[in-house]
Amino acid sequence: MTRHVAVVHRKYAELILSGQKKAELRLTKNRIVPFGIIKRGDTVFIKIASGPVCGRAKVRLVEQHENLTPADIRRLRAALNDTVMGDGAFWNLKRTARYATVVHLSDVKKCDEAPGLAEARAGNPRAAWLVLGD
Repeated sequence: MTRHVAVVHRKYAELILSGQKKAELRLTKNRIVPFGIIKRGDTVFIKIASGPVCGRAKVRLVEQHENLTPADIRRLRAALNDTVMGDGAFWNLKRTARYATVVHLSDVKKCDEAPGLAEARAGNPRAAWLVLGD
């Protein structure tokens, strides 16, 4: 199974660790990771933006959508916001996204390291999602 790192704002990391936020949503204009890469059973490490790794989770389910329109984004918001807990600013910023990856999480645990993170960050220090490999 593949290991990933999701870089999130502190408030979302806290919501994931508390079990309130049950899925991570990535809405992008281009087909970039984790779209097409992440699979059920993979591990996702949770890293706070400009901060440490604080948790890890197993991927329970992945939903992927492409060729989205603003109307599709509104439908995703209505269907998923209780699970992904995005605020109004998030949804407004992402209203023109064309791709969506919904990563449903399970077995969330606190942890403070992600093996291979330093090497992956060196190649792409500003990435919001990293694939560490197997």
